[in-house]
This record gives sequence, structure tokens and C-alpha cells, in this order.
Amino acid sequence: GAALPRSAAAAAASDLASPVVAVLGANGRTGGLVVEALLKAGARPRALTRSGRWTPPGGGSAIPAGVEVGQADVTDGASLAAGLAGAVAVVFACAYSRGGSPPRDVDNAGLVRTARVVRDQGIGRLIVVSSCAVTRPYAPVGILLNVIGGGVLLEKLKGESEMRGILKGSKSTYTVVRPGGLKMGPASGFAKLEFNQGDTLVGGVQRADVAAVCAEAALDPENRAAGKTFEMYEAAGRNGLLPWYGESKYMVGGQMDCGRMLGTLLDDEAVTDVPGFLPF
Repeated sequence: GAALPRSAAAAAASDLASPVVAVLGANGRTGGLVVEALLKAGARPRALTRSGRWTPPGGGSAIPAGVEVGQADVTDGASLAAGLAGAVAVVFACAYSRGGSPPRDVDNAGLVRTARVVRDQGIGRLIVVSSCAVTRPYAPVGILLNVIGGGVLLEKLKGESEMRGILKGSKSTYTVVRPGGLKMGPASGFAKLEFNQGDTLVGGVQRADVAAVCAEAALDPENRAAGKTFEMYEAAGRNGLLPWYGESKYMVGGQMDCGRMLGTLLDDEAVTDVPGFLPF
């Protein structure tokens, strides 16, 4: 056939060289923004949904150039294996929805099933979008989310624990991002965000900022988020999950460079000085 014009040929070669990052739950409000953030960062996002159809966050039916759309159901191992094939990283942005599969099938077993496929296919990174208060079911926000969400935080905790065991000693790494209260406005930017470890602090955060952090964790050449679990929220709105949870030695914030913030966080095994339920 006819040769492509130089610019088109260069663009095609560049597209083929872009890493494929699969996004599970791409039709969700956060998942769709993760697809956009990955595309903006130069990756080739693969928007995976249960139906195999994807609607961009801004609406409309036009799929942006550079986005792949595919089908994958986290309750079905075969569809997961097919949907994730060839990816260098996976962002798990799935969550149960009322009227759909319960939390034990999505947030727990769905994540476990995803981790096994990631390990077995040798995919480099698994980025998990979780929630604050996963380890604090007795905090007011934890009680609320578990009551209205059918024990969703308890199921997330079980799934994340098993996921870590599955990936331990493999070539695949994990990162667990635990946002606070999710908002649907424009991104605030990294400099206004704060990361913490130990699940003691909470605050509101824009979904667009969560998406940007997930894209950074998936694509950072140094993989500085590997083996780390952290909460994220806007620093100005920070509160303790319990009234006696104050300053944390694990807080990182006020930087424009997200990669540097991720690098400053500690590996999960090193986060040991964490308060318990009681204030003494």
C-alpha cells in the first residue's frame, strides 16, 4: 500500500511504542478520568468495561484517538485474562454498585482474581483505587461506608490483603491508593494534595487528582510507588479519622512533583508507628 506521510508514520510508530495500561472499571466516574489521565501522560490506555462499551467522561460517543476499548469482567477470570493481555500495568478502579455485584464479588474476589492474572501474565504493576478508613471500620466514616455499602470496606481490606500475598515474590508490584471523600470538580493539583500512611487522616479530594496520581504510579519510570499503600486528600481539608488522630509522621505534601511525593512514602513494611483505636 501507499506509504504513510512522514508525520503520520511517526505518529503511528509513537503510538505503537506507547505502553498499554489497562483500566478496569473505566465506565466509573474515577475510572474514566484515569483513562484520560493516562492518555494525557502519553500512555495507550485500554478502557475495560463489563459491556465492552466505553463512554468518555465528558459525554459524547467519540472515542479519543489512542484509547483502546475492550471487555473485561472482574467476576470472570477468562475475560480478565483476555482483557489484560499485553498490558504493562493495570489500574483497578472497580467498585460494587447498588443493584450490581456485591462488594465481596468485586472489591474482594474481583481484586484477587485480577492480582492472579497480573502475576500469571507478568504484568509489571497493579494500581488499586481503594478508600480511606479501610483499616478503621470503627471510625465514623468507616461505620457509615460499611453500613450503606454492604460491608464494602471490610471486603476491600480482605481483597487487598490477599492481593499483596499473591504478588509477593513475583515480578509484579502493587500500589494501593486510598482517597478520601471523592469530588467531581477540576483537579486541584499535586501541590495542594497530601499523602499519608497509616489510615489516620481523611479529607475531600477531586477524582481528577486521584486519576492523575494513578497515572503517575502506573507510568513512573522509577516505579517509586511500588509496595506502598497511602491515603490522599486535599491538605487544607485534612481531619483525623478519630478525634485523637492528629499529626502523622508519614505525611507527605506541598510538592508539585507527584513522583517525588510517591518516592518519599515508605514501603508498607516500614509503616509501623500507627495509633490504635483508643487514645492512649
